[in-house]
Amino acid sequence: MATNMDLSRPSLLRFWRFTRRTGIQEAVVVVIAFLVYFFIRGAVVDRAGEALSNGLDLIALERALGFYWEHEWQSWVIDEYWAVRVMNWIYFWGHMPLVIVLAVFLFVWHRSTYGLMRTAFLASGAIGVVIYALYPVAPPRLVPFSGYIDTMAVLDRVGYQAQEAQAFVNPYAAVPSLHFGWSMLLGGAFAWVGRGHAWIVAGGVLWPVLMLFSIVMTANHYIIDAVFGAIVSLAGLAVADAMRRAQPGAVRLLRMALARYLPVLSPG
Repeated sequence: MATNMDLSRPSLLRFWRFTRRTGIQEAVVVVIAFLVYFFIRGAVVDRAGEALSNGLDLIALERALGFYWEHEWQSWVIDEYWAVRVMNWIYFWGHMPLVIVLAVFLFVWHRSTYGLMRTAFLASGAIGVVIYALYPVAPPRLVPFSGYIDTMAVLDRVGYQAQEAQAFVNPYAAVPSLHFGWSMLLGGAFAWVGRGHAWIVAGGVLWPVLMLFSIVMTANHYIIDAVFGAIVSLAGLAVADAMRRAQPGAVRLLRMALARYLPVLSPG
C-alpha cells in the first residue's frame, strides 16, 4: 500500500526540479544572502569618530604613497553638470542594478560562469562585512573641511543614502570598495563569456575603470579603497574556485545524506 510520501514524491520531485531549472531556488537563496549582507552592513553605523579617524589615516597613507589624487580627479568633472551626472549614474546604476541584470544574463546563458561569480560575490561580501565591522572608514564626502562635494546628494535624489534605504546602508563602509571590486568581477565575467568579440572584451575591461573614476569623483571612496576592494573580490573569487573544484564530491555526499531523510531529493 502506497504511503502519502510515496504518492506525493513524484509531484514534489517535479516541483523541485522545476524550481531549480527556472532559477527560483537560486533567486531565493541569493536574495536572502544579499539582504543579510546589507542588513549586517547597515547595522554597524554608530562609530562615526572611529570612522573619521580611520578616513584621515587613509588620506595620510595615500599622501605617503604619492597618490592622494581624489581632489584632482573630482576637479576634472565638478564644473561640468553633464559629467557629474554621468559619474553619479555610473555609481548608482552600475552597482546593484547592473549586478542583477548581468546575474540573470549569466544564469540563463552561461550557467557555469554564473555559479562561479555568485559564490565569489557571496564570499567577498562576507569578507567585506567583517572588515566593515572591524575597520569603519568615513568616505571623503563625510570628512569635515576636506573640500569634497557629495555629488549624489547635491545633484541626484536617487542614491544609496536615501531615507528609504538607510536601514541597509552603512555610510562608514568605505573600505573595501565592493563597488569597484564587484565591477571588476562583472567586467571579467563579461569579457570571459564574450571572448572572441573584441567589443565585448573591451567593455568588460572598460567598465571597472569607469567605476573607479566614478567612486572617486563622487567622493564616495578613496583610491586605496578600490585597491582593497580588488583584493577582497579576488579573494572571494579564489574561494569560489576552490569550492567549485571540491564541489562534485561534496554535493554527492550531501545528497546521499539528505536522501535518507528527504526522499524527494533522491534520484528517480
